[in-house]
Amino acid sequence: MADKPIFTKAFNEDLDVDGKLGEGGILARLYIGVQGNELESAKKALEATVFDRMAKEEHISLLEVRMYDIMKEKAARKGGQVFSGVAEVKVVADDYRWFVNAIIRYGPSAVEIMEPSDVKLNSEQMHALVADVSDFVHMYSQQIIAMFKDPERRRLYEEMFGKE
Repeated sequence: MADKPIFTKAFNEDLDVDGKLGEGGILARLYIGVQGNELESAKKALEATVFDRMAKEEHISLLEVRMYDIMKEKAARKGGQVFSGVAEVKVVADDYRWFVNAIIRYGPSAVEIMEPSDVKLNSEQMHALVADVSDFVHMYSQQIIAMFKDPERRRLYEEMFGKE
């Protein structure tokens, strides 16, 4: 990641963050990363994730986005190119459940919970959170199983990681 962002953009400046926190909200910084074989596609993927998907979340409010330059990395394969970039995204989630939900869906490379310093969940909230995690695990496992049924994807996987 570059030392300085190439731009910073504020969102939801009129949002009562203290009020959200008082209602059980979570204030955090998420570091969303992207990698790609082409500079433009890596840039577009990162921007789409943050500005097209995250910005439209119902239970997550963006507060600030710092975009860092897409950098060329050492290639994983000879002759190939790999580009990577990071967006630092400050958010406030409605509650712990929606915060964890966003973490699972966006898979940030790092998370910094800024406030609150502790969270209490009642049994209904815990149940909803565990049900969400279970749903995601099931969905991802079904996607992985479906991918292995495709002979071309299976061949590529075996080529990349070897047969087991």
